[in-house]
Amino acid sequence: MPAAPGGGVLAAMAAAGRARGQSGLVSGACAQRLPAGAARARPNRVLRGRFAPWAVALATTAISLVFACPVPAEEVFTSQAAAANATDSTWIPAPAQRAAVCIVDTGNDPNPDTSNVVARLSVDGEPGTDRSPDHHGTLMSMIAAAPYNGFGMVGAAPSINVVSVRASRDGVSFGGTDLARAIQRCVAFRNTYNIKVISLSLGGAVVSGLDAGGMATVEDMVSSARFVGLDVVAAAGNHRGVVDWPAGYGPVLAIGAADNVGARCSFAASGPEVDLWASGCPLDAALFDGAAAWASGSSESTAFVAGALTELRQLSPGSTVDQAEQALMSSAQIASAGSRLDVGAAFAAVGLEGQLALGHTMVPQVAQSGGATDPQLPASTGPSVGTIAMPLSGGHAAGLPVIAPLGGERSQARLPKPSVVSVRLRRAVLSMRFKNKPRGMVAQVQIYTRTKRRAFPALVDILHVMDDRFRTPVSGTVSQVSITYRDPQRIRGSSVLLSLHSVR
Repeated sequence: MPAAPGGGVLAAMAAAGRARGQSGLVSGACAQRLPAGAARARPNRVLRGRFAPWAVALATTAISLVFACPVPAEEVFTSQAAAANATDSTWIPAPAQRAAVCIVDTGNDPNPDTSNVVARLSVDGEPGTDRSPDHHGTLMSMIAAAPYNGFGMVGAAPSINVVSVRASRDGVSFGGTDLARAIQRCVAFRNTYNIKVISLSLGGAVVSGLDAGGMATVEDMVSSARFVGLDVVAAAGNHRGVVDWPAGYGPVLAIGAADNVGARCSFAASGPEVDLWASGCPLDAALFDGAAAWASGSSESTAFVAGALTELRQLSPGSTVDQAEQALMSSAQIASAGSRLDVGAAFAAVGLEGQLALGHTMVPQVAQSGGATDPQLPASTGPSVGTIAMPLSGGHAAGLPVIAPLGGERSQARLPKPSVVSVRLRRAVLSMRFKNKPRGMVAQVQIYTRTKRRAFPALVDILHVMDDRFRTPVSGTVSQVSITYRDPQRIRGSSVLLSLHSVR
């Protein structure tokens, strides 16, 4: 399976001469390029070997590095947090029981920004250290959850824990069997570490000759993970074209890379399979040694969403897999790329307004020139098209770019939640009639069944229905039918999910 080409750019920025909480611009004279012959990241590629008949690769590629000053200052207020309306949620204190995101990647190495990594596991029985030459897995945990500690950066959700599972044996590619085992590790340790979300910043295009059995095994593990209460988030890919697998698999929450005003990154995969868009060209990051950096790619977008989703489930422990994902999707801003992550709105949708208010009071005070201190929120980078500069309520800094929904208010821009007139299962044929499907829209129907040989229900069919009714044969006992309305033109946002758990 070929690697996903395009997109990934990581550049260290000068730390001296600028307050890291201001915008993300390089200032000062200490930034230098790596000398000729210095260690440099390799483009993504797939290595086929004895350990797997096929493989997927990291979702970032072609990484280049630029040295920064030797004593970095912490990236406190990131542009991706501003773009995702996460400037309050970032600072909500941790509850008594922390939730964890399980990051399946190249491993994880200790530094101050990975201090909340509570386990470093692997699929080969060896230590779970990071085998990527660019510390890819380590960077993903920093973007998701780096703490506020004076080093490197602050992640999307510093209050959560991270469980790292190394699924790559060479630090570049992932064998199908190893990927399935890694997801199984997340499932097996879900109660031990209170894991709520699995993050997969990896993927590859589905090509002829791909081992169908290996794909089915991974997809079964994804379905099993969701059945036991774990959201699964994956990178859509860094290439112009269709969404990578496994993000393209229906039950996975597929994350695309957008700039900080909601336009699709030039390298980003797209299509109706993308569920959410989040900052990915660029976002603020840090190198392994803490030096300030920019990073681009759907890997980074995925890690940020996974961190925010884990925090939502940490603060709203009663939310189910579907409810948590739908809180993100139904609260998303409608931008030019599609549904764009709005963390604050998602938290409010599940009743976390009080926690957001508390987080706002916890925003750090950053020393400015002249000795004054103020909460500093970053200006979102990227073009200004589609932004409105306006004062915000609640004490936020005036002039912070706000993304306005296209085509009116959010309630008008999003398709209605599906409603059905009838659903019937007779003689292994499932039939359904929709009550409110708008003309020209597609009803995406996912059918889950249980068989005697399977411990958990499995997704057996995904239908894209243009009419107001359909009939389809099914095999096994139907345990769930999930329905989402989607706009083929992507002008209107996808509807809230309807899940039917009793079908007779």
